[in-house]
Amino acid sequence: MEQAAPNWNARAALPVQAKLKSPERGRKEPSPLLAEAVKRRIVHLLDAEDHFGRYATFSASEKIAKQFLASAEDRSLSEFNCTVSPKVRAQVPQLFQAIAGVMEEQSGLLIQSAAEINAEGFGRGLLYSGRVILVLKSLRAGFPFPFTSEERLVRYGVECIEEGLAFLEQYNAGTAQHGLLGLEG
Repeated sequence: MEQAAPNWNARAALPVQAKLKSPERGRKEPSPLLAEAVKRRIVHLLDAEDHFGRYATFSASEKIAKQFLASAEDRSLSEFNCTVSPKVRAQVPQLFQAIAGVMEEQSGLLIQSAAEINAEGFGRGLLYSGRVILVLKSLRAGFPFPFTSEERLVRYGVECIEEGLAFLEQYNAGTAQHGLLGLEG
């Protein structure tokens, strides 16, 4: 008798209470290694765009704060008139590109990112390897962007990395047992 293919959407089978996320105080701390890797990748991307070296003498945290994070004023402006600032529109692809870079380091595979956000704050962030989508995040009204603190930025990046690597591990286990064609619909 043949075994059934594993349930790839195991989260959908969980009870409703298990799906609800607890408030910030109940969340676990992000992995220090992944957190440092996310910061390092973001700083590398910011350095690549700093053509005149204006921020070359700043520390990593200062570079992220000055060049990447949105101010509280910028956030309130975005919430007030339902438009997304250019700084926030630049944050989205940069963050997903940084996350893809860290996932490449961790998995040894080529991970690509595609991210977009329109003027009203709707968009998506996508991380994939070949034909396999590892992470897909929908952005509604810009949420969770703009990031105003480094801690939230790093936590979001680490959560995406852990989600993508967990799915990749699950996918590899499934393809090892059933082969690639066994997983296609």
